[in-house]
Amino acid sequence: MLLFLRYLVAAPLLMMSIVGVPTGYHVLSSYLYRRELRDGKFDVAAEFRESFTENVVGWPMALAVVLLVVFWWMTTAWPKIALVPSVPAAVGGGIIGLFDGWENAASAATAPFVAWGFAWLASKVVSWPVSEDVRLGAVEVATGLRGGGRLRVQSRRLLLDKLPPPRHFMSPIGRVAIRFDRITSVEAGDVRTPAPWRLANTSELTLMPGPVLRVIGGGQEWLLPVDDAEALARLVTDRATVRAKPDPRPPLESERWFHAKLLWDLADQEPRRPNIQKVNHGNRWAALIISALTTPMALYSVFHLFADGWSWGRLVAILFFGLTAWIATHVWFRQGVVYKLTEENPVSPTAGEPDPRRIPVTGWSSRPVVLGQTSDL
Repeated sequence: MLLFLRYLVAAPLLMMSIVGVPTGYHVLSSYLYRRELRDGKFDVAAEFRESFTENVVGWPMALAVVLLVVFWWMTTAWPKIALVPSVPAAVGGGIIGLFDGWENAASAATAPFVAWGFAWLASKVVSWPVSEDVRLGAVEVATGLRGGGRLRVQSRRLLLDKLPPPRHFMSPIGRVAIRFDRITSVEAGDVRTPAPWRLANTSELTLMPGPVLRVIGGGQEWLLPVDDAEALARLVTDRATVRAKPDPRPPLESERWFHAKLLWDLADQEPRRPNIQKVNHGNRWAALIISALTTPMALYSVFHLFADGWSWGRLVAILFFGLTAWIATHVWFRQGVVYKLTEENPVSPTAGEPDPRRIPVTGWSSRPVVLGQTSDL
């Protein structure tokens, strides 16, 4: 119930980020334009209503609302979703501002930052502080690691992202994950001396003296330098206890294992040259952008087909944009499945689990909390 109240408090902030900012910018832009023309009395309510009919505002807002409904639990995605309606409006306003004066350009440049800020604040409202309702719920909780990287405690798994680039240039993923049903051990401990710690995707963390969270599961072993290891250990164990859900993996001969098997082959190799760039996930992000651009165009063409009557041009537009959107969405989803499988299985399922009784690095001390093995294998 308390988590529901958090969402009630966050809802106005989210509406401000995806509706208030772009419509507010449209009203302000119209006011500046009318003021320049000295075009009589300015009707704020009429301009606000008109903003919803503007394609550069209306369609992106609708898309952002859909994304928020889909990713209601993924708080780290909310600020990015808030940019969907504000960035197109800001780009258009910025171009107009080049000819209309600095005020329009300045307001256009500010809009995405304001939208991002509202959404970020909403994400903090529902995820922090980490009370019992948050620990047992599905809402994502993200915390930074000392020295770089981020741990995201999600609905069904732990995810590490924003990691240093993989040490091996052929590593296909820049993130790793452990599903709750595969966690076997969680420990809150400390390290007394600096030490490197390499993850299964060959990214390397630097463990500085201080609190460290140790997680073992799915063949992986994580040592994560965090500020409050005991609180995070409690969050992980409580959520894993109530939200662990078995997720059967495909047969090892499935083509979905292509990237994972490539990573397994790198396990015993030393990097021939360090990777200094972010991992390139192929055309997945390009497919997402194409899908986001062509889907509204297809829906817009369908709307005009029913509103304005049948025509060959509208039919061709529906077929072209609809087919392009379907293909791009299919590529995005398909590659998402492959990368998710690789993130959760950077170590072969046939490999054994690391021994939680082993001291992982020199100077390690811990207070263990052990979970039962619930893996589907």
